[in-house]
Amino acid sequence: MTTGSVIVSDATTLIVLQKQQNLSLLCLLFQQVLVPETVYQELLAGLAKETILEKPNCIVVEKVELSTQLENLLLFLDAGEAEAIELAAVKQLPLIIDEKKGRKVAQYMGLTITGLAGLLILAVRKKTLTAVQAQVILDRAIQDGYRFSSSLYQQVTQCFSDLD
Repeated sequence: MTTGSVIVSDATTLIVLQKQQNLSLLCLLFQQVLVPETVYQELLAGLAKETILEKPNCIVVEKVELSTQLENLLLFLDAGEAEAIELAAVKQLPLIIDEKKGRKVAQYMGLTITGLAGLLILAVRKKTLTAVQAQVILDRAIQDGYRFSSSLYQQVTQCFSDLD
């Protein structure tokens, strides 16, 4: 993944970044972030009632047409994940997805995937964030309920240190 590129996103990372008022980080890493309508609705639903989403310019909401492949994905994934995978597959773009089952399906379909940790590593690598800033975002996400194995946490933390 390179800066200035286009990527598709599922909801989890968007919600995590929005809760920390860091959604604009995506615009520093990508020219466009395509978000299926269902994912955008999940993002809005994940906000506190009094919060108004100021959607960064790089986030483009797209309608995903129902297809046989999408119908099949909907049999075992939630609508947001299924639409994000479908959009990435149709447009041949990488995908931001964090849920384990969705990641496995996307990998099986040959999609390039990343998640919150991968984006934070990319941000440190590109000097968009310092290692300390990335660590704070990751730690807050975990405090807010983002699930992350301790071994992966150690790997990511080490990567931040190595890149800083």
